Amino acid sequence: MCMHKNLIALGILTALLVGCSFDSSGLKKPAGPVCGNGELEEGEACDDSGEAPGDGCSATCTVEPGWNCDEMTLLCTPVCGDGRIVGSETCDDTGVAPGDGCDQKCGVENGWHCEDEPSTCWTICGDGVRTDDEPCDDGNLIPADGCDIDCTVETGFSCQGSEPSLCTAECGDNLVVGDEVCDGVNYNGESCQTQGFYEGMISCMSDCVHLDLANCGRFCGDGVVDGDYGEACDGTELGELSCEKLGYPGGVLACSGACQADVTGCDRWLQVALGYEHSCALRSDHTLWCWGANGDGQLGQGTTSTQQLTMVEVTALGNTVAAFTLGEYHTCAVKTDGSAWCWGRNWSGQLGNNTITSSSTPVQVKIDADRTLDNVTAVTANEAHSCALTTAGAVYCWGANWQGRLGDGTTTDRRVATQATGMAAGVAKVSAGKGHTCVLKANGQVWCWGRNWSGQVGDGTTTERTSGVQITWPVQPTPVITDLACGEEFTCVVTADGGAWCFGENGYGQLGDDTITDHGTPAPVTGMESGVSDVEAGAQHTCLIKDDHSLWCWGNNYYGRLGDGTATERHLPVAVLNMDAEVTGAGGGRRSTCGLKAGLLYCWGYNFYGQLGDGTSTDRYLPTPVAVP
Repeated sequence: MCMHKNLIALGILTALLVGCSFDSSGLKKPAGPVCGNGELEEGEACDDSGEAPGDGCSATCTVEPGWNCDEMTLLCTPVCGDGRIVGSETCDDTGVAPGDGCDQKCGVENGWHCEDEPSTCWTICGDGVRTDDEPCDDGNLIPADGCDIDCTVETGFSCQGSEPSLCTAECGDNLVVGDEVCDGVNYNGESCQTQGFYEGMISCMSDCVHLDLANCGRFCGDGVVDGDYGEACDGTELGELSCEKLGYPGGVLACSGACQADVTGCDRWLQVALGYEHSCALRSDHTLWCWGANGDGQLGQGTTSTQQLTMVEVTALGNTVAAFTLGEYHTCAVKTDGSAWCWGRNWSGQLGNNTITSSSTPVQVKIDADRTLDNVTAVTANEAHSCALTTAGAVYCWGANWQGRLGDGTTTDRRVATQATGMAAGVAKVSAGKGHTCVLKANGQVWCWGRNWSGQVGDGTTTERTSGVQITWPVQPTPVITDLACGEEFTCVVTADGGAWCFGENGYGQLGDDTITDHGTPAPVTGMESGVSDVEAGAQHTCLIKDDHSLWCWGNNYYGRLGDGTATERHLPVAVLNMDAEVTGAGGGRRSTCGLKAGLLYCWGYNFYGQLGDGTSTDRYLPTPVAVP
């Protein structure tokens, strides 16, 4: 039964196969190999299943230059060492040996750079990778760190490691390199002296980064004053130094870090003025000190003793003096409370205390029998009269009034302070000559009055004036004035543009225009058309301070009052020797001069009465330090 079923199935299958047929007459076999079908056929050198070039097998199934294609696997790989860069190759130097920049797989080795075909390779100095032909590579191209800019080990260094090289100075080779400060006996120019010591022999510590100073000795800061090495002091040790011994009028001396005197804490001289035969100076502690002739009590000591060759304090005023002035034989001062005080000769009432009695101690200036003159800011004086300026800008004068020098419209002497006519306000400065007076107003204009024999009033005449007249200028517009000073019979001013002008008596060339001709109106001082800041006048000579703080003088030079080292009369300004800088003030007397330089006080000229204050009565032709107590 089973066999019978199988025979039936076989018969059916045979019938089906016989009934079906396949017609292949419409298909054609390709004429040649098909490139890109992944089959290596006759005529093909390769077939990588693609037609894109650059992968070893070209679009025509030929092997591209620089490639090798396997006939079995159909895979194409670059031929390393043939000098061509293809595929994954980044270099090809025609060789496959490593260590030359291009490795056995034609990849650029670390630390190298390759270019061109066939490749030329060289090391990259400074990339922090040391190659075989680099003695070192510390990752930079900075010299003097052990590895030079060409990756060679610098002299005095050793370098270890390769990524990157670590270079250190070789201590002990007598070469100072890197962080070494010394090496063996090579101290790199250092010595005990360069390290701040005065003596000894330096050496080098074993680590080459520290100097051995054990054998060095004596230095600024050791508390010992080494004068033979230029020390003036050391720390708190001042030796015999003091502010006074350095010419300062007191204060506290210190020692600088350079073992030199530090005078910051020393007092200074702020103002100096001279009379006919005496001198005074104001100290920064507001005390007043005077020296020279004292026959009329003009030194304020309560006596009329003989002259003082060195300065003495006007103790009656204490440390309250704000400003002062000197007449011929009297002295006046302004206290910090605005009161005015005078002492010395009083024959014409020039002390202003409503008497004509001389006084060897300060007496207060009055405006009448009962009231005192208050709110004073400045005073000026000359032969026998005095004047004051108040905070309101008013001018008061007292004393001799010959030729109208007090400016009150009369020639009557005044024993108390009397307001000058028309000068109730607006005045910035007042200056007294021997027989005339001038004021500088706040608007920059100058007015004068009094004796005018030589044109010192400046109005172009020789007529005396009992009240103020404005000076006449030979140029227009009228200059603005910034400073003013009256000599005996002449006047000088400074203009806002820094020019110096003078007028009045010129018999000794004190007007500075290279003549001895009097001038009734301002004449320019030759060579001083600019750069002038202040002017001071003596009896017959003139001095000025320039913007560079140098001092210049001209005029009568008897006894060397001009400070140029001679007694030669000068009709043009000459520089005062050793006063070429730091000059802050000056004062001229009858035959002497004083100046302030860097807070110190110097005087020169006639010294018969000790008015130079140097402890002698010897005339000086050059600036000489004033002795301080």
